[in-house]
Amino acid sequence: MNRREFSAGAAMALGLGGASTSLARTAPPLSGWGALPAIEQVALSDDATRLAFIGVSGDARRLVLQTIDGALLGVIGLDDAKVIDIQWAGNDDIVVTTARTTAAPELGLPLSEFYSAQTYSLSRKRFIKLASRVPRALGFVLRVPEIRVIDGKAFAYCTVITLGTSTQIVLARIAVTDGAVAIIDSANPETGNWMVSESGEAVARSRYDQSSGMFAVALRRGGIWPEVFQRRALLDRPWLEALTADGQGAVVSVFDEEGYEYVEVKADGGARLAIPSGRAYRAILRHARSSRMIGGMWFEDYSRFDYFEPVRKASWESVQKTFKGQRVFPQAWSADSRKIVVFVEGAANSGAYYLVNLDARRADLVGEAWPLVTADWIGEIKPYAYKASDGLDIPGYLTLPPGLSSAKGLPLIVLPHGGPASHNELTFDWWAQALASRGYAVLQPNFRGSTGQGLEHLQAGFGQWGRRMQTDLSDGVKALAAAGIIDPGRVAIVGGSYGGYAAMAGPTLDPGHYRCAVAVAGVSDLRRMLTWSANRYGEKSETTRYWTRFMGGGRNDPALDEISPLRHAARADAPILLIHGKDDTVVPYEQSALFAEALKRAGKSVDLVTLKGEDHDLARGETRLRMLEATLAFLQTHNPPG
Repeated sequence: MNRREFSAGAAMALGLGGASTSLARTAPPLSGWGALPAIEQVALSDDATRLAFIGVSGDARRLVLQTIDGALLGVIGLDDAKVIDIQWAGNDDIVVTTARTTAAPELGLPLSEFYSAQTYSLSRKRFIKLASRVPRALGFVLRVPEIRVIDGKAFAYCTVITLGTSTQIVLARIAVTDGAVAIIDSANPETGNWMVSESGEAVARSRYDQSSGMFAVALRRGGIWPEVFQRRALLDRPWLEALTADGQGAVVSVFDEEGYEYVEVKADGGARLAIPSGRAYRAILRHARSSRMIGGMWFEDYSRFDYFEPVRKASWESVQKTFKGQRVFPQAWSADSRKIVVFVEGAANSGAYYLVNLDARRADLVGEAWPLVTADWIGEIKPYAYKASDGLDIPGYLTLPPGLSSAKGLPLIVLPHGGPASHNELTFDWWAQALASRGYAVLQPNFRGSTGQGLEHLQAGFGQWGRRMQTDLSDGVKALAAAGIIDPGRVAIVGGSYGGYAAMAGPTLDPGHYRCAVAVAGVSDLRRMLTWSANRYGEKSETTRYWTRFMGGGRNDPALDEISPLRHAARADAPILLIHGKDDTVVPYEQSALFAEALKRAGKSVDLVTLKGEDHDLARGETRLRMLEATLAFLQTHNPPG
């Protein structure tokens, strides 16, 4: 483990200094960006003497266990399962949550992503599958288990589905050492989640009826669950986020005309703002062993963190000063808040994990996420805002080719984000950086409908799917061209998910701006997409309502054909590359396959790349790299950088 002392110039001493402008003649291979991160999911043991993390080589993931001084304790293969979370349960056992995409037709379950949780004992060298220990339970968990250590014994609290005379959602307490099970609570399938106290008691639970939109929170009183908070929410579902600081009440996120608020709910039904500050928090931070609210996360170009407890607040401020000028994200804390695992990235740093020991005034490098992407191959990323045609401010980020001394007349890639209720941030983005490494400027707009920019900006996107949300992108092209930064004759559009739709829509619905388009897992036929969603999740489901809110109509609305690229394939004025995972459970593969057929019938230039065994998130290194290679080959043919 690389050990560095704190100093007045700590960021430089830690090897995180400014970028060099001298470049090697040949860029690193695309695998430097397209491979999965070499290290992820770093966890700290309860006594803060051991680390666990996922090491990745190709598509093979391994659970690596070591002391904080770097002595290797074990390496356990996890094959190619997507790892959602790892956490220590004491100092000997690790709980690993993974996800796989599969179908269970015998249970009436379509192709879906299912979570599996298992424990691994370092001393006993064995795994225990948690859900399989619960009687009559399906073999998966509904969310990441909560860990509690009670009287020196570690337990995993798992939410599972059980089948019997009726289907139930069950909260089960499972001993991590031997798999012994105790059922803590059970409820009907409307139950959302539970909050468990530090002593292992179920304190709060929520329910949500998708048809009626009724959300409720109950706080346990003896053996009953009286509901102390109710809210009808047909569009924006509230969430049970945490327990209150005293552990006796619940913190609920509620979306209303003012935006998100966090409400503290007490057993007597009283409610007040949980965070009286005027800051617009995006998420609540919870204590890992008690579910108590300990802080909030907010957004200002990237995610920032506030801690409300004095000790943790002071420790976090010390960490931020240590990595001054860098972007720092907390990963794991010791019980006394004096050892913290952080992820650090910056202008010349693609991302590295450190274990910070505040008492020893030392930071130990755990590992680099993208070790092949060296400082001289990180393109500068900076905020770039412009006006849409109707005057709306569109914030975003512009990544320049690495080592560039001036930005003038550059070829451009417009890279819209997915969602669409999501946003780009001022962080290292492997996709944008890979494109920039080949000589392109990359624009990532936070078009209307994006989150992170305030309620008005989000609501401005409702009903604007394929309309002003689309022209917001080409307005960015015009702004960059007017500033002389890019060559308007050398522009392409590339995106995934909603960004994939936008890439399909560029040449068909907003022609005249792009020389070519690359659409990854995009939606081409909106009414077909809504029908698929209604059949899968229900006509009144949250998922279906989410789509219709932005599209501006339901599956029987013919107006959606006007903004469906498939219906306008004959208008395409540029070559299109379609890339789609065959096992996508968010946007079905047929959305790309049918669009490819329509383009071919219309005599248009189209290629379709099928990623076998891949999901919506490009979770496998092999297919992520294949996507990048296909994309760059296509761009260099139809929109070459030089």
